[in-house]
Amino acid sequence: MQFTKKVCVIGAGAAGLVAAKHAIREGHEVDIFEQTDQVGGTWVYSEETGCHSSMYKVMKTNLPKEAMLFQDVPFHEDLPSFMSHESVLEYLIEYSNDLPIKFNTTVTNVTTIKNSVVTDSFYNVVFVCNGHFFEPLNPYDSSKFKGRILHSHDYREAEDFKDKNVVIVGAGPSGIDITLQVAQTAKKVTLISKKAAYPVLPKTVVQVATHVKEVDETGVVTVEGDHFEADAIIVCTGYVFKFPFLDSSLIQLKHNELMVSPLYQHLCHVDHPTSLFFVGLPLGTITFPLFEVQVKYALSLIAGKGKLPSDATIHNFEDARLHGLQNPAAFHTMVEDQWEYMAELAEMGGFEPWEYMETIRKLYAYIMTERRKNVIGYKLVNFELSKDEKEFKVVDFASQ
Repeated sequence: MQFTKKVCVIGAGAAGLVAAKHAIREGHEVDIFEQTDQVGGTWVYSEETGCHSSMYKVMKTNLPKEAMLFQDVPFHEDLPSFMSHESVLEYLIEYSNDLPIKFNTTVTNVTTIKNSVVTDSFYNVVFVCNGHFFEPLNPYDSSKFKGRILHSHDYREAEDFKDKNVVIVGAGPSGIDITLQVAQTAKKVTLISKKAAYPVLPKTVVQVATHVKEVDETGVVTVEGDHFEADAIIVCTGYVFKFPFLDSSLIQLKHNELMVSPLYQHLCHVDHPTSLFFVGLPLGTITFPLFEVQVKYALSLIAGKGKLPSDATIHNFEDARLHGLQNPAAFHTMVEDQWEYMAELAEMGGFEPWEYMETIRKLYAYIMTERRKNVIGYKLVNFELSKDEKEFKVVDFASQ
């Protein structure tokens, strides 16, 4: 017989919503604490800068709706495959209907008492779902640059850089999105990153495949000593993790705050593997479906049905993963590892893997290939699934 638990969910973004939804289905008492006045987390756009939002004004998803849905909750059929951030937010708002959310409520402290995790009120279980796209990683924050320097966290629209000479540092998803937008208004864009080797970019964009050594008063200096002058610099170097409500005795941030420790399977606290969970830490993944798999595994552990390995294996998880990585800062980065990871969680949790996940895997592989070949146009398509949803095809080109 499963006993009802009191469950605290911190954050009403996608991870928090799916955690709450499934915990309620399992019969638990759930409270969701959200520090802002609405659901959506990173999908909430704000014209303000320096706030929780990292969303820019015009943004299409990097994954299509066919690959970023919660199980049994499809996006509206009339939406294009690559959606606007407004459409994703509407999806999350609909998904959150009837959930017990306490808005404008900030969790300031989480402690443990007799092996139970608590906030101001007593809870048996805590799901930490506060996101990781709100604390910028900016190696050049203290530079003496005389122009405008900002992190992608505070980028909102291309018009702000009209007729400017702009240097963009970093060519990940945000770096490329911002490059393509700013190239429409700026006089010149210089994209600097080891990943800056795209075969097709606008004529106003110069790619420099290297690292930035420093930012000086007038621009940037590469590791080779080349200098690029700029009126503005946009730093697209990602984000660090931050948990202001957790004491360092409970959680430590390692490798430039890019690794959350000590966790088993990027999810369970090693000392509280059935009561303290961190949903949504993995990077380079399909996000929403992966969050749901993590939550299902966590709930299986809460119910006493899921499997955990020996304490030694749990505590050795981090060392084993670090041993196979060249860069420890990539501890939570999965990409191709995500499929095996989700299958493993499903097996240990004793629940059937989502059959449609194989279609998502195929879509993901197709999109990653197309993105490398044509980063400008890969989002300008729509997909159609076969009747059994095991295959897909490109059916038309979406409007820009």
